[in-house]
Amino acid sequence: MPTPDIQLIISDVDGVLTDGGVTFDNSGMEYKTFNIKDGLGIKMWQRSGRHFAVLTARQSQIVETRCGELGIEIVKQGFTKKLQAAIDIASHLGVSTEQTC
Repeated sequence: MPTPDIQLIISDVDGVLTDGGVTFDNSGMEYKTFNIKDGLGIKMWQRSGRHFAVLTARQSQIVETRCGELGIEIVKQGFTKKLQAAIDIASHLGVSTEQTC
């Protein structure tokens, strides 16, 4: 069976695009550590004409900021039912689920 041409990657954040840790300062400000190499890979993927989306159960302003830096247009936070959300993202972009990773 041939492998479909992947057009969309949907990624979680914590432990995937970060080191998995979350740090809070005394005022409650949240900090996450992102790997710069992941960002480079995402940019290369986007430049190839493909889509990259973020789908996470948590909500964080730092995720919006990092995704904005990378030009990630679809950032869905606060979703615990990720399968349906992923299907909706693919449908919105006109990409089949077989072309989604």
